[in-house]
Amino acid sequence: MHWRLASKSLNEAALRTAGEQVASSYEGVSVAVEKEDPEFITLFFDVPWDEASEDTALVEITVYDLGRDGIVMSLEADAGDNDAAFDDAAQIAEDLADALDGHSIEV
Repeated sequence: MHWRLASKSLNEAALRTAGEQVASSYEGVSVAVEKEDPEFITLFFDVPWDEASEDTALVEITVYDLGRDGIVMSLEADAGDNDAAFDDAAQIAEDLADALDGHSIEV
């Protein structure tokens, strides 16, 4: 799942703010943001597996600067626990895309 974002550049502060906003809208969800490379930033959401467990799924969402192709956010099935926790991962990614004025694209 991919979204093109309205931003013209990677803005770590804006991504952190949007990530914190999304995380705070869910009980027990937290987020960490890492600029792993000049061309991409990853948001790591810790999401409870269920109410009866303290274990969490790690949902990874990465935002890439593709130069003239713009800023693209990606929820990759093989990253973190994205596949195992797909419903939660997809909802968080949709909420984050909305917060960042993104629109879904086919890649």
